[in-house]
Amino acid sequence: MTLLEKAPVKGSLYNLWRITLLTNPDACNLHCALCFLRQRGRSYGKGEMPWKVAEETVRKYAACGIREVIPSTMGEPLLYSEFENLERLVQELGLKLNVTTNGSFPLKGALLWAKELLPISNDIKVSCWGFGQKTWDALCPGMNWNVYIQNLKTLANVRRELAQNSVEPLSKLTIQMAVCQRNRGDVDRVIELAAELGFDRVKLNRAVFLSGSEALQKKEQLSKDDFLDVSLYKQMPLKIEGTFLFPATEAPPFKKCPFLGKELWILPDGSTEPCPDPENRFRDHDSGKDRCEFCHLFPKKSFSPVEN
Repeated sequence: MTLLEKAPVKGSLYNLWRITLLTNPDACNLHCALCFLRQRGRSYGKGEMPWKVAEETVRKYAACGIREVIPSTMGEPLLYSEFENLERLVQELGLKLNVTTNGSFPLKGALLWAKELLPISNDIKVSCWGFGQKTWDALCPGMNWNVYIQNLKTLANVRRELAQNSVEPLSKLTIQMAVCQRNRGDVDRVIELAAELGFDRVKLNRAVFLSGSEALQKKEQLSKDDFLDVSLYKQMPLKIEGTFLFPATEAPPFKKCPFLGKELWILPDGSTEPCPDPENRFRDHDSGKDRCEFCHLFPKKSFSPVEN
Protein backbone atom coordinates (compact mmCIF):
# COMPACT_ATOMS: atom_id res chain seq x y z
CA MET A 1 0.00 0.00 0.00
CA THR A 2 1.37 3.42 -0.95
CA LEU A 3 1.49 6.47 1.29
CA LEU A 4 -1.22 8.02 -0.82
CA GLU A 5 -3.51 5.09 -0.09
CA LYS A 6 -2.66 5.18 3.61
CA ALA A 7 -3.40 8.90 3.90
CA PRO A 8 -6.05 9.95 1.40
CA VAL A 9 -6.47 13.61 0.64
CA LYS A 10 -8.95 15.40 2.86
CA GLY A 11 -10.49 18.81 2.45
CA SER A 12 -8.55 20.26 5.40
CA LEU A 13 -5.27 19.58 3.60
CA TYR A 14 -6.09 22.27 1.08
CA ASN A 15 -5.29 24.90 3.74
CA LEU A 16 -1.62 23.92 3.65
CA TRP A 17 0.69 26.12 1.65
CA ARG A 18 3.97 24.28 2.21
CA ILE A 19 5.52 21.20 3.78
CA THR A 20 8.86 20.45 5.41
CA LEU A 21 10.55 17.13 4.75
CA LEU A 22 12.96 16.01 7.47
CA THR A 23 15.09 14.48 4.75
CA ASN A 24 18.34 13.93 6.67
CA PRO A 25 18.04 15.24 10.24
CA ASP A 26 21.18 13.48 11.50
CA ALA A 27 23.48 14.33 8.60
CA CYS A 28 25.51 17.51 9.06
CA ASN A 29 29.10 18.55 8.47
CA LEU A 30 29.21 21.16 11.27
CA HIS A 31 28.72 21.05 15.04
CA CYS A 32 26.66 24.05 16.09
CA ALA A 33 26.44 24.55 19.85
CA LEU A 34 22.72 25.42 19.77
CA CYS A 35 21.70 22.56 17.46
CA PHE A 36 18.66 20.82 18.96
CA LEU A 37 20.23 17.40 18.51
CA ARG A 38 23.40 18.59 20.22
CA GLN A 39 21.29 20.02 23.07
CA ARG A 40 19.43 16.74 23.23
CA GLY A 41 22.69 14.81 23.42
CA ARG A 42 21.83 12.19 20.83
CA SER A 43 20.78 11.78 17.23
CA TYR A 44 17.21 12.02 16.02
CA GLY A 45 17.47 8.34 15.24
CA LYS A 46 15.08 8.06 12.30
CA GLY A 47 17.69 7.88 9.56
CA GLU A 48 17.49 9.46 6.13
CA MET A 49 14.14 9.81 4.38
CA PRO A 50 13.81 7.15 1.65
CA TRP A 51 13.13 8.61 -1.78
CA LYS A 52 9.86 6.67 -2.00
CA VAL A 53 8.57 8.50 1.09
CA ALA A 54 9.77 11.89 -0.15
CA GLU A 55 8.35 11.51 -3.66
CA GLU A 56 4.95 10.19 -2.66
CA THR A 57 4.62 12.85 0.05
CA VAL A 58 5.47 15.73 -2.28
CA ARG A 59 3.14 14.45 -5.01
CA LYS A 60 0.32 14.01 -2.52
CA TYR A 61 0.53 17.53 -1.10
CA ALA A 62 1.20 19.09 -4.51
CA ALA A 63 -2.25 17.76 -5.44
CA CYS A 64 -3.57 19.65 -2.41
CA GLY A 65 -2.14 22.96 -3.60
CA ILE A 66 1.11 23.46 -1.68
CA ARG A 67 3.56 25.88 -3.26
CA GLU A 68 6.79 25.18 -1.39
CA VAL A 69 8.86 22.26 -0.13
CA ILE A 70 11.47 22.71 2.60
CA PRO A 71 14.17 20.03 2.81
CA SER A 72 15.57 19.11 6.21
CA THR A 73 15.69 21.85 8.85
CA MET A 74 17.68 19.58 11.16
CA GLY A 75 20.96 18.52 9.62
CA GLU A 76 22.35 20.05 6.42
CA PRO A 77 19.79 19.58 3.60
CA LEU A 78 22.42 19.75 0.85
CA LEU A 79 23.81 16.45 2.18
CA TYR A 80 20.56 14.59 1.40
CA SER A 81 21.54 11.78 -0.95
CA GLU A 82 18.35 12.26 -2.99
CA PHE A 83 18.58 16.06 -3.27
CA GLU A 84 18.94 16.06 -7.06
CA ASN A 85 15.82 13.90 -7.35
CA LEU A 86 14.01 16.40 -5.12
CA GLU A 87 15.14 19.27 -7.35
CA ARG A 88 13.77 17.50 -10.43
CA LEU A 89 10.50 16.65 -8.71
CA VAL A 90 9.67 20.19 -7.58
CA GLN A 91 10.39 21.46 -11.09
CA GLU A 92 8.16 18.80 -12.60
CA LEU A 93 5.30 19.75 -10.26
CA GLY A 94 5.73 23.51 -10.58
CA LEU A 95 6.75 23.93 -6.93
CA LYS A 96 9.59 25.87 -5.33
CA LEU A 97 12.18 24.88 -2.76
CA ASN A 98 12.80 26.85 0.43
CA VAL A 99 16.29 25.96 1.63
CA THR A 100 18.08 26.68 4.90
CA THR A 101 21.78 25.84 4.62
CA ASN A 102 24.64 26.26 7.08
CA GLY A 103 26.68 28.23 4.55
CA SER A 104 29.37 25.64 3.89
CA PHE A 105 27.69 24.45 0.65
CA PRO A 106 29.06 20.89 0.96
CA LEU A 107 29.72 18.46 -1.90
CA LYS A 108 29.37 20.91 -4.81
CA GLY A 109 30.55 24.25 -3.48
CA ALA A 110 28.76 27.61 -3.43
CA LEU A 111 29.05 28.30 -7.16
CA LEU A 112 27.38 25.13 -8.41
CA TRP A 113 24.77 25.11 -5.66
CA ALA A 114 23.90 28.74 -6.39
CA LYS A 115 23.35 27.98 -10.08
CA GLU A 116 21.12 25.02 -9.20
CA LEU A 117 19.10 26.51 -6.34
CA LEU A 118 18.50 30.12 -7.33
CA PRO A 119 16.14 29.37 -10.28
CA ILE A 120 14.06 26.75 -8.41
CA SER A 121 13.77 28.28 -4.93
CA ASN A 122 11.62 30.95 -3.34
CA ASP A 123 14.08 31.61 -0.52
CA ILE A 124 17.61 30.50 0.33
CA LYS A 125 18.31 31.10 4.01
CA VAL A 126 21.95 30.94 5.05
CA SER A 127 22.51 30.41 8.76
CA CYS A 128 24.83 32.87 10.50
CA TRP A 129 26.33 32.50 13.97
CA GLY A 130 27.88 35.94 14.24
CA PHE A 131 30.43 38.26 12.72
CA GLY A 132 34.01 37.00 12.74
CA GLN A 133 35.94 33.81 13.40
CA LYS A 134 35.94 34.15 17.19
CA THR A 135 32.15 33.97 17.45
CA TRP A 136 31.94 31.14 14.92
CA ASP A 137 34.58 29.12 16.79
CA ALA A 138 32.44 29.36 19.92
CA LEU A 139 29.05 28.62 18.34
CA CYS A 140 29.84 26.66 15.17
CA PRO A 141 33.37 25.22 15.19
CA GLY A 142 34.61 23.89 11.89
CA MET A 143 33.51 26.78 9.69
CA ASN A 144 36.12 29.19 8.34
CA TRP A 145 34.82 32.76 8.48
CA ASN A 146 36.59 33.86 5.30
CA VAL A 147 35.21 30.87 3.38
CA TYR A 148 31.74 31.62 4.74
CA ILE A 149 31.89 35.24 3.57
CA GLN A 150 33.16 34.19 0.14
CA ASN A 151 30.26 31.72 -0.14
CA LEU A 152 27.77 34.51 0.60
CA LYS A 153 29.40 36.73 -2.01
CA THR A 154 29.30 33.92 -4.56
CA LEU A 155 25.61 33.34 -3.92
CA ALA A 156 24.82 37.05 -4.36
CA ASN A 157 27.06 37.41 -7.44
CA VAL A 158 25.55 34.40 -9.21
CA ARG A 159 22.08 35.79 -8.61
CA ARG A 160 23.06 39.10 -10.20
CA GLU A 161 24.57 37.29 -13.19
CA LEU A 162 21.57 35.00 -13.69
CA ALA A 163 19.15 37.92 -13.37
CA GLN A 164 20.56 39.47 -16.54
CA ASN A 165 19.10 36.69 -18.69
CA SER A 166 16.36 35.23 -16.47
CA VAL A 167 12.70 35.79 -17.29
CA GLU A 168 11.46 34.01 -14.17
CA PRO A 169 12.12 35.50 -10.71
CA LEU A 170 15.12 34.12 -8.86
CA SER A 171 15.19 33.13 -5.21
CA LYS A 172 15.26 35.65 -2.39
CA LEU A 173 18.36 35.56 -0.20
CA THR A 174 18.18 35.61 3.59
CA ILE A 175 20.72 35.58 6.40
CA GLN A 176 19.21 33.77 9.39
CA MET A 177 20.59 34.13 12.90
CA ALA A 178 19.70 32.52 16.22
CA VAL A 179 20.49 35.34 18.65
CA CYS A 180 22.07 34.43 21.99
CA GLN A 181 24.42 36.02 24.53
CA ARG A 182 27.53 35.11 22.56
CA ASN A 183 26.49 36.75 19.28
CA ARG A 184 24.17 39.51 20.53
CA GLY A 185 26.84 42.12 19.93
CA ASP A 186 27.24 41.02 16.31
CA VAL A 187 23.65 41.67 15.23
CA ASP A 188 24.31 45.16 13.85
CA ARG A 189 27.26 44.00 11.78
CA VAL A 190 25.36 41.00 10.42
CA ILE A 191 22.56 43.30 9.26
CA GLU A 192 25.11 45.61 7.63
CA LEU A 193 26.76 42.62 5.95
CA ALA A 194 23.47 41.43 4.49
CA ALA A 195 22.71 44.88 3.12
CA GLU A 196 26.21 45.25 1.68
CA LEU A 197 25.97 41.92 -0.14
CA GLY A 198 22.53 42.69 -1.57
CA PHE A 199 20.56 40.11 0.42
CA ASP A 200 16.81 40.65 0.73
CA ARG A 201 16.22 39.83 4.38
CA VAL A 202 17.72 39.20 7.79
CA LYS A 203 15.78 36.83 10.03
CA LEU A 204 16.64 37.21 13.71
CA ASN A 205 15.15 34.64 16.07
CA ARG A 206 15.78 34.20 19.76
CA ALA A 207 17.79 31.05 20.40
CA VAL A 208 15.54 28.23 21.61
CA PHE A 209 16.69 25.90 24.38
CA LEU A 210 15.36 22.43 25.12
CA SER A 211 14.60 21.25 28.62
CA GLY A 212 17.64 19.38 29.82
CA SER A 213 20.06 21.98 28.44
CA GLU A 214 19.95 24.24 31.49
CA ALA A 215 23.71 24.90 31.53
CA LEU A 216 23.70 26.10 27.93
CA GLN A 217 20.53 28.09 28.51
CA LYS A 218 22.00 29.82 31.56
CA LYS A 219 25.09 30.71 29.55
CA GLU A 220 23.48 31.84 26.30
CA GLN A 221 19.84 32.85 26.82
CA LEU A 222 19.09 36.53 26.32
CA SER A 223 17.28 38.68 28.82
CA LYS A 224 13.53 38.51 28.17
CA ASP A 225 13.48 42.30 27.78
CA ASP A 226 16.32 42.40 25.24
CA PHE A 227 15.16 42.86 21.66
CA LEU A 228 16.09 44.64 18.46
CA ASP A 229 14.40 47.98 17.86
CA VAL A 230 13.77 47.53 14.15
CA SER A 231 12.69 51.18 13.80
CA LEU A 232 16.38 52.09 13.96
CA TYR A 233 16.95 50.27 10.67
CA LYS A 234 14.28 51.86 8.51
CA GLN A 235 16.86 53.07 6.01
CA MET A 236 18.22 49.58 5.42
CA PRO A 237 17.34 48.21 1.93
CA LEU A 238 16.18 44.87 3.31
CA LYS A 239 13.57 43.28 5.53
CA ILE A 240 14.34 42.45 9.14
CA GLU A 241 12.07 39.85 10.73
CA GLY A 242 11.96 37.29 13.53
CA THR A 243 11.14 36.73 17.18
CA PHE A 244 14.03 38.92 18.36
CA LEU A 245 12.10 41.99 17.21
CA PHE A 246 9.92 42.00 20.32
CA PRO A 247 10.54 41.16 24.00
CA ALA A 248 10.10 37.53 25.01
CA THR A 249 7.44 38.65 27.48
CA GLU A 250 5.20 39.96 24.70
CA ALA A 251 2.93 38.05 22.35
CA PRO A 252 4.22 37.63 18.79
CA PRO A 253 2.96 40.14 16.24
CA PHE A 254 0.23 37.94 14.80
CA LYS A 255 -3.19 36.88 15.99
CA LYS A 256 -2.97 33.17 15.21
CA CYS A 257 -0.25 30.54 15.20
CA PRO A 258 1.63 30.80 11.89
CA PHE A 259 2.08 27.04 11.68
CA LEU A 260 -1.00 25.07 12.69
CA GLY A 261 -3.21 24.23 9.74
CA LYS A 262 -0.91 26.04 7.33
CA GLU A 263 2.24 23.94 7.32
CA LEU A 264 3.15 20.32 7.99
CA TRP A 265 6.37 18.54 8.95
CA ILE A 266 7.02 15.11 7.48
CA LEU A 267 9.35 12.82 9.43
CA PRO A 268 11.72 10.38 7.66
CA ASP A 269 9.28 7.50 8.15
CA GLY A 270 6.40 9.46 6.59
CA SER A 271 4.64 10.33 9.86
CA THR A 272 3.70 13.95 10.42
CA GLU A 273 4.04 16.74 12.99
CA PRO A 274 1.81 19.84 12.98
CA CYS A 275 4.47 22.37 14.02
CA PRO A 276 8.25 22.76 14.39
CA ASP A 277 8.30 23.03 18.19
CA PRO A 278 11.37 20.92 19.07
CA GLU A 279 10.28 20.29 22.66
CA ASN A 280 7.09 18.63 21.49
CA ARG A 281 8.89 16.79 18.71
CA PHE A 282 11.40 15.10 20.98
CA ARG A 283 9.14 14.22 23.88
CA ASP A 284 6.69 11.34 24.02
CA HIS A 285 3.59 13.37 23.36
CA ASP A 286 0.21 12.43 24.77
CA SER A 287 -2.10 12.64 21.76
CA GLY A 288 -5.01 13.35 24.09
CA LYS A 289 -3.50 16.67 25.17
CA ASP A 290 -3.46 19.97 23.31
CA ARG A 291 0.06 20.50 21.98
CA CYS A 292 -0.47 24.25 22.02
CA GLU A 293 -0.69 24.13 25.81
CA PHE A 294 2.96 23.00 25.79
CA CYS A 295 4.22 25.35 23.08
CA HIS A 296 7.94 26.02 23.51
CA LEU A 297 8.14 28.71 20.83
CA PHE A 298 5.56 31.33 21.82
CA PRO A 299 4.09 32.62 25.10
CA LYS A 300 1.30 30.41 26.39
CA LYS A 301 -2.13 31.42 25.09
CA SER A 302 -0.68 34.50 23.36
CA PHE A 303 -3.10 33.97 20.50
CA SER A 304 -6.12 31.88 19.69
CA PRO A 305 -5.67 28.48 18.01
CA VAL A 306 -6.08 28.24 14.27
CA GLU A 307 -9.59 27.35 13.27
CA ASN A 308 -9.81 24.20 11.15
